[in-house]
Amino acid sequence: MDDYGISAGAKSITESMKSAKAAGREISKTIEETQKEAIDIASQQANARIRERRQEEYRKQHALFRAYDQYTQRQAILKEEEKLKADFVKKHGIKEWQKLLDIKNEIEKLEKSDKKFFDSELAKVRRVQLWCLLTAACISWYVVWGYKW
Repeated sequence: MDDYGISAGAKSITESMKSAKAAGREISKTIEETQKEAIDIASQQANARIRERRQEEYRKQHALFRAYDQYTQRQAILKEEEKLKADFVKKHGIKEWQKLLDIKNEIEKLEKSDKKFFDSELAKVRRVQLWCLLTAACISWYVVWGYKW
């Protein structure tokens, strides 16, 4: 029988089957690991969505509380202004109240013009900084590479 190579063929078939079985196990392990990774990624994304939703709800609630605080502050200011107006009108009259409002408007206009002036000066400073940065970049480039190009 050995002359025909039957035992060698049987051995090679069994070895082939063993290696195929081992390869199948490896493939199964790889598929299982891939599925586990996909499940992990999906759960991470789901947790991230839940976290984002909670943070958005918190922001909304926080904004609501801030709006309420702002509302109460404005109401308090309005009450104080009404009280001030009543006391001022009793003491000085309605014409003087109008003068006081004119002074208030002038102050607000001055504050707006000061803010506008500050913003324009800030824009000029930023423009100068940009030009200085560009000039420094050109000088640095010339120092490093020079006329080698």
